Formats: sequence, structure tokens, C-alpha cells
Amino acid sequence: MSSVFARKVVLATACLVVVSTAVFFVGIAAANIPQVLQIQNISQGSAGRIRLQISHSLPSSTHYVDIIEVDIGGQTKQFSQEPQSSDPFTVELDLGQIQGNPSIRARAHCNLHGWSDWSTYAVAGTTTTTAASGQGIPGFPWESIMLGIGVGFVALSLIGRHTRTQ
Repeated sequence: MSSVFARKVVLATACLVVVSTAVFFVGIAAANIPQVLQIQNISQGSAGRIRLQISHSLPSSTHYVDIIEVDIGGQTKQFSQEPQSSDPFTVELDLGQIQGNPSIRARAHCNLHGWSDWSTYAVAGTTTTTAASGQGIPGFPWESIMLGIGVGFVALSLIGRHTRTQ
């Protein structure tokens, strides 16, 4: 077996080991996206008002729910929020005049991680509880990234040395 072919086999094997190791180290990075837990109608007459219970882990002055959107029968209203200090937290929102019993749903926006999914629909005059999804997004730990960079440098140095000797 020629030395060029042997080097190619070693390099291919090393690349296969690196890819396999990187895939092994892939974990779940839990994106801290808020979740609307409950919508409660606290309206009086035609003056629409709701109470929302929202879960958002580890709130602080730099990480919090900054906007809540409420969909009332197809029309969306946005409500700006101040930083929260507890999880879960409750907020009461004035929806203005409401005619009939429209369906209501809500979602919350984290200033760092983005929007939650829309809650399930609630009919005005009822309370709806929404279950948290608990999903995460795939992420690569720093160990996998450093391993990939290190192997890349080794592979480049082997290829560079191989081309200089020819």
C-alpha cells in the first residue's frame, strides 16, 4: 500500500471519528421561551378584561417578557410589559369594548429568546389552561465545537505537510 493512500485512509478515518464524536455530543439547548399557562376572562359587561398566567424561567431586568399579544376574534392587540420578578407571573390586560363572545388566544415575547406559541383558544367567559410543550432546540456544546476546530487544524496541517513533500 502506498504511503499516499495510507495517509488518505488515516485522514478519512480521523474525519469519520470527529463527525461521530460531534454527533455524540449534540445536546438539547433549552431555549427559554415563555409559555401562556392560563387565560381567564374577568370582563364586566362589554368592557373586556383578561388575566393571563405566564411561565418564563429565570426572569431578570435583562431577561423578561416584554410584549404580550392577544388575538380577540381575529384582531390582535399588543401590550408592552415591564420586567417581571417571579415565575410564573400573572398580568391583567384591558381589551377594550368586546361584542359577543369572541375566541381569545395569547402569546408572549421574551426579549432574548423570542415568541412563544399561541395558546389554545378560549371563548370569552371561560378559563382555559394550556399545557407547556417543553421542547428545546438542538445545540452543540463548546466541547464539540473545540474538538471539531482542533481536528480541522490537524487535518489541514497533515494536508499541508503532504503537499510540501511532493
